[in-house]
Amino acid sequence: MSQGRDDAGRFEETVTEQEILKVFDYEDDPVLTTSEVAEGLRRFGKHMTSEGVRNRLKVMAEEGLVSRKKLGARAVGWWAEVAPELDPETAETVDARKESDEWSEL
Repeated sequence: MSQGRDDAGRFEETVTEQEILKVFDYEDDPVLTTSEVAEGLRRFGKHMTSEGVRNRLKVMAEEGLVSRKKLGARAVGWWAEVAPELDPETAETVDARKESDEWSEL
């Protein structure tokens, strides 16, 4: 999958902070690893590597949107400090997926 670049040559962000926050809102466990956030994004049709998720979460932590705690030698748990704002179309899509078998199969 190719990612576009902005006028300054930087990669454009294709996953918004709101989409990352949605993952925390829709998972059963409030504390997630970067891999779990990446997996949750895939359920919304978005793709990011665990490294990309980790970098975004670090920035979001600086902005006060998420927090983290070291859980072991290498494990870090993340949780949302704020709730996402779902647009009506997204909320409807997510609700429909959660009611279907599609959500549990992902």
